[in-house]
Amino acid sequence: MAESREALGRSPVTVTHRLEYAAVRAAQAIVCALPAGLARELGAVLGSLAFSVVRVRRDVTLRQLEAALGPAVPRRALARIALAAYRNFGRMTFEYARFPRLSRSEIERTVRVTGGEHLRSALAGGKGVILVAAHFGNWELAATLATMCYPVSFLVGEQHNTLVDGLMNRLRQGFGVETIPLTGSLRGVFRALRANRIVAMLSDQDAGRSGIFVEFFGRPASTPYGPGRFAVATGAPLIPGVAVRHPGGRHELVIAPPVPAPPEGTPSDEAARLLTQAYTAAFEGFIRDHPDHYFWMHRRWKTRPDGTRETRP
Repeated sequence: MAESREALGRSPVTVTHRLEYAAVRAAQAIVCALPAGLARELGAVLGSLAFSVVRVRRDVTLRQLEAALGPAVPRRALARIALAAYRNFGRMTFEYARFPRLSRSEIERTVRVTGGEHLRSALAGGKGVILVAAHFGNWELAATLATMCYPVSFLVGEQHNTLVDGLMNRLRQGFGVETIPLTGSLRGVFRALRANRIVAMLSDQDAGRSGIFVEFFGRPASTPYGPGRFAVATGAPLIPGVAVRHPGGRHELVIAPPVPAPPEGTPSDEAARLLTQAYTAAFEGFIRDHPDHYFWMHRRWKTRPDGTRETRP
């Protein structure tokens, strides 16, 4: 007998879920019917409206930008960066929706990889690779690595709406990516690394009280412990990467060199913290170069080291 969704730890599908899914599929069908350039710019327009008219998390975004870049940056300049970040997210959302229309020839024309030698060299070690990414540019384009003969597995969070969750994973899997659900992920990650695969995971958002605190723009930020601990436990190289947006709908997947391994004999918890700090510093460098690429709407410093949480919206 098949196990129920409740037994599997998944929420049952409700009428609301089905309506949400129908709305998402209808919106996706419209976006997929549009030319790529028009879809991308329509997404940018909706991002502008979200910032300027609806003002979704506008105060959060401006407050975090000021805290990160410093009071020396004029408020007007911060607002321009924030608006550009919203427009980037709008473009990214519509590009993601159009994944079924993204052909191999279009990938070859619009997506290039810089630093692929770091992945190839790391794979030659036979222990797999942990590719850590940030919510930066169009981060979902990391899935296109699978079309370039890189064996990629995505560690993915699960959406409350399981129908939408399945759709999102099918968009990634369409390029040949394996998906590993975050819930109960240990076995899947270790299996993929033993098979010498690249396990890609986003690791730049607030991890609550269970995270490791590292410096991010000069402030302690709770950060997921998983990538560092996976690297310590398996010896897999840990490599940061981001997707940089270029004019004309072109993208560059920038793969950084592996994070240096901690000195031999370092206790495992401290080794994981050092690795986490190192790739977080790499993210900070990318963000300083392209602050308009980052997802500032997320409350990155929500959790404080003393266990309290930021209460402002």
